[in-house]
Amino acid sequence: MQLCLASLHPRVLSGQIDSLTGLGRALVRRGHDVTLVGPFDANSLLSRDPTELDSGPTHLLSAAGAMLRTVPRIVRASAGADLLHLALPTPAFGVLAEVVRKSTPVPVVVTFEGQLADAALIRNGLRRPSTLKGYLPLCAVNSGLLGRIGPRACRQYTVSSEFQRGQLVSVGFPLDRIRVLPNVVWDGKLTRCEPDVARARLGLPADRPIVGYVGHLSDVKGVDVLADAFCSMLKWEPRAVLALAWSGQGNPGPIRRRLAGVESQVVWLKKVHVGTFLCAVDVLALPYRTTAGQGAFPSLVLEALHVGCPLVTTDLPLLREVTSLGPVALVCPPEQPDELAKQLECLLTSQARRNRMSAAQRQVARSYFAPERLVSDYVALYEAVLGVDSMSVVA
Repeated sequence: MQLCLASLHPRVLSGQIDSLTGLGRALVRRGHDVTLVGPFDANSLLSRDPTELDSGPTHLLSAAGAMLRTVPRIVRASAGADLLHLALPTPAFGVLAEVVRKSTPVPVVVTFEGQLADAALIRNGLRRPSTLKGYLPLCAVNSGLLGRIGPRACRQYTVSSEFQRGQLVSVGFPLDRIRVLPNVVWDGKLTRCEPDVARARLGLPADRPIVGYVGHLSDVKGVDVLADAFCSMLKWEPRAVLALAWSGQGNPGPIRRRLAGVESQVVWLKKVHVGTFLCAVDVLALPYRTTAGQGAFPSLVLEALHVGCPLVTTDLPLLREVTSLGPVALVCPPEQPDELAKQLECLLTSQARRNRMSAAQRQVARSYFAPERLVSDYVALYEAVLGVDSMSVVA
C-alpha cells in the first residue's frame, strides 16, 4: 500500500509525532510505501532521530499558524496515496478532518491523539491562578462543544483507549466507525544498555539511587509535584539524585525554586536518547495532573514498559487502562507529593521490587503494545477501509 501519514502537531518532541513515527517505521518494515507529512520535515523522521530536528514553535499563535499551513500540504501529499491516515490532537479538531476529507480523493482514517478537556482540567486552572495562562487555551481548544461540530463522515476514527472512545461517542461520533488501537511506540529509540554505561554517557553518578523524569515542563506534567516529593524523600534516602531531562518546552522556574537548597542532588539534562535515560535511572516518575493536553496513552508510560524501567505515576482514568494490565507501576493520587515520595521510596529501597516490576512491564509490552503486533491491526484497518471503498466504487 501507498500510505500517507500526517499530523498537524507543530512540535517534533511530542507523543503524537512519536506515535506516528513508530507506526510509519513499522509499516516500512512491512514493505509499505509511507510518506510522513507535518508542519516540519516529517518525512525525515523515517530515517533520523527527532532530537536532531528543531523542536518547533513554543507560542500558541505561531503553533496555530504552522498547523493551518500544513493542511494544504497534507492534501497535496495524499493525492498519490491509497489512503490518508490523519492524526489530530483531539476530537475538537474534527472540523479540520472534514476539510481534509472533502479536499482529497482518497479515503481518510483519523486518529485523535488526546482527550477533550474535563472538569479536572478546568479545576486545576481555577485553583492555581498562576497557571491559568496555560490552562485556558487548553480548555478552549479541547472543548466538547467544538467536538460536536461537523458531519463526522471520515471512513474510520481511531483512539488509543476506551476512555477516549467514550468521549467520542458522547459528542456524537458513530460507534461503528470508532476503533481502539493503542498508539505505536517507536522502539528504535529504546535501545537498551547496561545501567553503568547509560549513567556514564549521561554524566550521572554511578553509585547513587536515581529518580528520573524526561519530557516537557508544562503544568499538566506535575514536575513541580515531583520536586516537592523529592525534597521530602531525601529524609529517607539522603543519597538520592533527581535527574531531569528537559525537552526545552515549558517553564523550569517553578521547579528550580522548589529544588533550591538541594541543587547538589539534582542533575539537569537537555534532550537525551530516551532508551539510554530509562536504563540509567532506578525509577521513572511521571506525576501527571491530568492526561488532557498530551498523547494517549502517554508515550513515556509505554516506553517505560518496553524498556522495563520501574515507574511511579498517577491514578487517572486513562492511565488505569495500562496500570490494570499487571504490576507495571506504582500509582498515587495527582498532586500528592507525600504519597508520591512514599511510592518512590518503596521502589528505590528494594531491588527485588524493581526487578519484579521490570519483568511485568516487558511482558505487558510484548502482549499488548508490541509495534509489530499493533501494525498488523492498523494494516487490517486500512485494508478494510480500502475494501469498503472499492466496493462502493464498483457499486
